[in-house]
Order: sequence, then C-alpha cells, then structure tokens
Amino acid sequence: MGEMKSAWERALEKVEGMGKLTEDEAKHIEYLPAGNRLAAKYLENTEFDLNAELTKYKGTSARKHIIQGAEEIFVRNITLTYHEKAKQTTRRAMAGIKILKENKGQLDAIYERIENLLNYYEQARQQTFTQFKQGFEAKLQSTAAALQQKRGDATSLEAELQQQFQQEWHKISSQLDAQYEKALEEHRQQILKTS
Repeated sequence: MGEMKSAWERALEKVEGMGKLTEDEAKHIEYLPAGNRLAAKYLENTEFDLNAELTKYKGTSARKHIIQGAEEIFVRNITLTYHEKAKQTTRRAMAGIKILKENKGQLDAIYERIENLLNYYEQARQQTFTQFKQGFEAKLQSTAAALQQKRGDATSLEAELQQQFQQEWHKISSQLDAQYEKALEEHRQQILKTS
C-alpha cells in the first residue's frame, strides 16, 4: 500500500504547488491529524468511544476533515493477516469505518468480500507453505547425504539449508502476498468511495 499517498501528503503537495490556502484547505491540514489520532486511539483501546468523540465535532466544518483523517488510518489497517492480533486490528479498523460511514449496507457487502478474501488468503498461505515444505524436504533428502559426505560437517549444512528454506519461502510468500494485496487494495478503494 506504499503507493497510496495519505491525505496529509496530498495536502502538503497541494500547499507547495499553490500560493494561498483556501479556508477549507487550511482546516483540512489542521484537522486531518486529529482524525488520525482518533483512529489510532480507537484501534489501540477497545474502550475508546469513537462515536462520542465525533459527536463533539457535529455541525462543524472540521468534522469532515477529522473523518477523512480517521478513515485514512482505518483503511491502512485493513491488511492481509495470518496472525490473530493483526486479524483483530483489521476487524477493529473495519468497525471504525462503519462508524464513520452512512451507507452501512454497501459497507457490509464490501466487508463480506474482504472477509472471504482474507479466509482464502489464509488457506492459500497454509496450503502453499505445506506444499513448499514437502517439496523442499523431498529435495533435501535426495541431496543431503551426498553433501554431508562431501563436507562432513552436518551443523553448517543444517544452517545453510535452513537459510535457503527461509529465503525461498520468503520469495514464494511475497508473490502470494502481492497477488492478494492487489485484490485487497481494490476493496480498500471501494470503501473510500462509499458514502
């Protein structure tokens, strides 16, 4: 998600390219970080009441900018996950976005697709790892004895093989991640377009 610029970065670029800011642009620059902070607090603290905090800005021109800042953080935290803590963060980010948006039905449909994607990703990752490990172990069995006889040092051989395993798995898992990340990014963009 490195190619997606934050609203803050876009605002700074706009400031550099223009002379005087409009009132709305100045408020955007002022209140966007406040929205970022609210979202971060919400993600870190399950007791934090985001709705109550947003109510403080009801009827003000700052509210839309605070919502944009919070949304930016929440969307970034919807990630490909296979660790339980990261899954919780993704779910919490999705819940936070739901507080910000009005079209809950459209969000529910997008979230269902995201949940399906994340489930497929987790299954594909496990299956790919199992297949890779089996293939790697089979390859090792055919060459390990010959290499051990040639070198005579089993300890250094194991370290080399473990390093090779890690490098090859990293390459394969990165390719898998890229494939699923592209689909997840499409869902993130749909969330941003939802009212």
